[in-house]
Amino acid sequence: MELIKIFEEIKKTRNPEEINSFLIKLSKNPLEEHLNFVDFFINNLESQILYAVKLNLIFLLGEIGKTTLLKREFINFILNMYSTSDRWVRNEIIQTIEKISNHSQLSENIIDLIENALNDEYIPIKHNSLKVLLKLEKQPNVRNIFQILNSKEPELVELGLEVLIKHLPSYTQLYDSLNTSENHRILKSKAIRTLLLFYFRSLIDLESFRNLIIKSNWLNEFKEKYLKEIDTYERILLKVI
Repeated sequence: MELIKIFEEIKKTRNPEEINSFLIKLSKNPLEEHLNFVDFFINNLESQILYAVKLNLIFLLGEIGKTTLLKREFINFILNMYSTSDRWVRNEIIQTIEKISNHSQLSENIIDLIENALNDEYIPIKHNSLKVLLKLEKQPNVRNIFQILNSKEPELVELGLEVLIKHLPSYTQLYDSLNTSENHRILKSKAIRTLLLFYFRSLIDLESFRNLIIKSNWLNEFKEKYLKEIDTYERILLKVI
């Protein structure tokens, strides 16, 4: 009854600070029935007020979505807020998507958003997007993940590798992806070395990978770039053996 009383008062005043306080209170004990409040705010608040409270609305949806299947209208609200939000809200949206992924099937639109979020300049958004991709059963578009491997942030590179290895467990799958849409052009030398380190423990597999590259239709400059790193890594493997 206390929540209903507060809600009825807020409906009259429409004070953003009071709404935010109410949403934070709901988030501490997130229940499916609280979606009725969320629904009202989404559909009845003026755009300026909605803008002021959307961060806490999105957070509450994530908390409820951990254990409850969210309706399409709530998912659409989260999606629609992304492009018009600052980096802090965008990051909260990505985290919310990760929370709800356990109980709500992610649509192609959401997956596209996550894949594109890897291009965001804000590192926490990249990090949380990779965590979502790591949960997917369906292989995502790996082009932007290859871009992540060029990052100077070790945590991003490690997470990116985890995503690649989950969805491209064999070196033949790796090669096929590199050979698609000219993805092989993306990787810098350091990123190539990192891939070799994680994918190859066998000289036989490494030699097979070398032959795939030699026989490819890649431009010579890219072939030479990869073959140079393979030669160096081969020497390292020989020393270990």
